[in-house]
Order: sequence, then structure tokens, then C-alpha cells
Amino acid sequence: MDERKRNILIIAATTAAVVLMVVANIAFILMHPSGTENRNKLAASDVKAETSTSTPAARHQKPLEVCEKLAPKAAATYTSKAADRDRLIKRYFASDAQGLNIPIDRIADQPDVQASGGMNAGTSTTATCSVWTGLESPWTLTWRWAADKGWKCTGISGPFEGAYTVLGDKTPEEDKDDEK
Repeated sequence: MDERKRNILIIAATTAAVVLMVVANIAFILMHPSGTENRNKLAASDVKAETSTSTPAARHQKPLEVCEKLAPKAAATYTSKAADRDRLIKRYFASDAQGLNIPIDRIADQPDVQASGGMNAGTSTTATCSVWTGLESPWTLTWRWAADKGWKCTGISGPFEGAYTVLGDKTPEEDKDDEK
């Protein structure tokens, strides 16, 4: 009979814990509704960031926002072989940015993943960001704020392995041809 009472007590305690967790979850949801205000603010800041290159009155984003939102887009633009690459390079990069002298055919194809950015260091007018693109190490981008142009990337460099091709590198098709 003692064992039966103990089992009932265990079941009751477990049930009470589950009920308590559900109630706490519901209370949290009710206290913090859908969060649409934050989503709207983020969407608005993305629009302002995109137009900051042509509108000097655009809101001055914080370095963390630049690293999380603009840096992944800039890295994707830099590694892209798309037809509109030159137009997008002008949007995100300063005309004298370090790394723009590397020909696009020397930039290796990147893994097909959603890039994410993080801040290494920043002030109100500068930011150093890391962007992970699926390689072993991240890309590094430096940014500078100018009142007339907004945030512009002043330099980009890729990780040691996987970012660039080296003279003599072969494409997978060329490797297959050599094996024959």
C-alpha cells in the first residue's frame, strides 16, 4: 500500500509541475503579446538602412544593427556573381574599400546558407563585424559612418580557407577531367 501511495504522489507532483509550466507560459504570452511593435521597428530600420546611402537624413543605426543586418547583405553582394553585383557594391561599399580590388573570379563560390552577422567591436561611427557564410571561419567587414553617405563598408576580408581561389586551383569539373 505504501508503494501505491508513493506512485500516486509522484504522478500528482508531475501533473502539478506540468500544469504550473503551462500556466507560466500562458501568463508570459499574455504579458508579452505578439511583439509586433518590435518587428515593425526592425522592418522600418531595414528600409532606412537600405536608403541611407542616398538620404543623409536617415536614422543613424547602431553598430550592432549594422553588423546584424547590413554586413551579411554586403558579404553576400561581395561574393555574388549576379548581374547587379556592381550596383549593390556601390550601395554597401565605399569606393576605396579594401578587398574590392580582388577580381570576382578569384572569390570562391560560397556555401548556400543564410549568412549571419555579429559585432566584434564598434563605436558610434565605426563597426567591425564577422559574417558567417557556412565556411569554417567568418568574413570580416569594417564599417564607417558618414553623415552624407550613411554606413559604408571600408574593408572586407575572407577566411584563410574557402573564401578565395588560388592560382592553379581547379573547379570540380576540371578535377574530374584530370582523373580520366
